[in-house]
Amino acid sequence: MTMIAYRMVQSIAVEVRGIVDETIRFHAVFVNPAKQVKKGLFVPLENGAETLKTAIEHGAIASFWRLGEPLPRYIPNQFPIFFVPSPLEAAAALLERYLEQGGEGDAQFFFALPEGSSLADAAVRRRLIELKNRWMDARPAKGCDDACQNE
Repeated sequence: MTMIAYRMVQSIAVEVRGIVDETIRFHAVFVNPAKQVKKGLFVPLENGAETLKTAIEHGAIASFWRLGEPLPRYIPNQFPIFFVPSPLEAAAALLERYLEQGGEGDAQFFFALPEGSSLADAAVRRRLIELKNRWMDARPAKGCDDACQNE
């Protein structure tokens, strides 16, 4: 079972805060803070200070964070934060690296927001669709028709 390694995420970041633990493995990369995940890397799109708390409650064990954006006080000192110019583009780069390394593991990328969500503008939503399609094209669900691949 191959997950996303701490070192892979760290290599994308400009700066890192929190615990440095190369044994950490991420099972999921996600943009919807309300999505329940196991050992997730959260990708805040907007309102990071508000959405990160929800993401932590739903399984985030680390997060990308926009360079220069202040961190909320509630983040534990050990919680890994990976500072990047754009969290969404960092997630896109991480997806490409994961796929370049075979993408054979059980890690998951979740680029969908809930219907009616105000967490992203139209340009960000288009980029999310591109990334979701890239993930689905690279990892078609086994034994699943097109309808269930959209889940």
